[in-house]
Amino acid sequence: MENNFNPSLWRSFFGTDLFNNSSRYIQQWQNLTNPYANRTWGQKTAVWIDTTFAYKHYIEIPELRTVIDRRASMMSSGIPILVDAEGNVVEQHWIYDLIAKPNPTQSWADVIYSLSVNDALWSSSFAYCPKRSFDIRNLIVPLASDRVKINLSGRKLKQMETGGLIDSFNFSYDSDTNENISLEDMIYLVTTDGVNIINPSSRIESLKYPLSNIKAGYNKRNVLLENIGAIGILSARNNDIGGAIPMTPEEKRVIQQDWYRRSKDELIITEAEVDWKPMSFPTKDLMLFEEMDADRMAIIDAYGLNVYLFSQDKGATFSNVKDGIRMAYTDTIIPETEQMYAAMSHQLGLTDQGLALIPDFSHLAVLQHDELSKATSMEKRAIILEKALAAGVPIDEIEYREFLGFNAKK
Repeated sequence: MENNFNPSLWRSFFGTDLFNNSSRYIQQWQNLTNPYANRTWGQKTAVWIDTTFAYKHYIEIPELRTVIDRRASMMSSGIPILVDAEGNVVEQHWIYDLIAKPNPTQSWADVIYSLSVNDALWSSSFAYCPKRSFDIRNLIVPLASDRVKINLSGRKLKQMETGGLIDSFNFSYDSDTNENISLEDMIYLVTTDGVNIINPSSRIESLKYPLSNIKAGYNKRNVLLENIGAIGILSARNNDIGGAIPMTPEEKRVIQQDWYRRSKDELIITEAEVDWKPMSFPTKDLMLFEEMDADRMAIIDAYGLNVYLFSQDKGATFSNVKDGIRMAYTDTIIPETEQMYAAMSHQLGLTDQGLALIPDFSHLAVLQHDELSKATSMEKRAIILEKALAAGVPIDEIEYREFLGFNAKK
């Protein structure tokens, strides 16, 4: 019977010629299954995550969420205090009612926590805070930054006021429902990237490579644990006077079928005498854990925290952990939280009243050492000042306050 098979027709439809004996079968199969072959035979090019899905990575990558959550928790631990231009605490103001009950479901610490998480993911955070009569505000609700669209005025460098740059905001509840929010009813906080005044680039974009490697590391470990198992060769150990006796085709077929039917942790039992030749590296030799540690360090550094705030296999002494927490507060958490409160004070109209909302972290036990040092220094200065006055050294009120560390007041 005449064979009318046309190899070119097969190639035009399936991208391979299975009757071309000059190429390897595995290469022919790769061509046939492309682009799905990479899932079976291995990816040959680097695979990077899509940084536009920041919240998805926050949910799926534990190393990222752990750092962001710890930063948000530390920022929200500050106690809000209203002070005047001279640093004196203001006891009576409508802002305290807002702090006591910002919205029906959240405390003030929850609000700061949410703003911090959004800032960590998108370098910007939004809160709906409508202005009431007499410029009073009694509601503040953090919004998901990826659901807020900024409506720009188009007048950029010619406008120095915020109202000249932004017309309004559009918040999307879902794909079908959205709401327009006026500029005065929205708090818009930005962590600048040094270039963009509005809509700065997210830190997640700079973490594209370490986050991709972490996901790849988890995938690799899962494949090793669930699918591959041991990799190697089962070879015959039977010998006679002429040398090694190979397995018969039937013995090979029985062992192979038995292998496929078993779970990865079950033993193979066979009457054939076989020897095992491993063809893989131990997991520790792949250095997956060292790679993930390096990637985690990159995330910690990006958010200005300290490695000793997180779980450590070694080197985590009590002193290291305590110093790491103190450094994180003094170098990152306190300055960034003060910046957040300063921006809120400006947008809430407090600065126009000569007031400022500031976070107080002095109640934290880990920072008590700093407060003790200040008190000791103050005591020593007071003793020196007392001796100077007893010796008749002339000191006016301004010098007196400056020497004790107070703001000069005429």
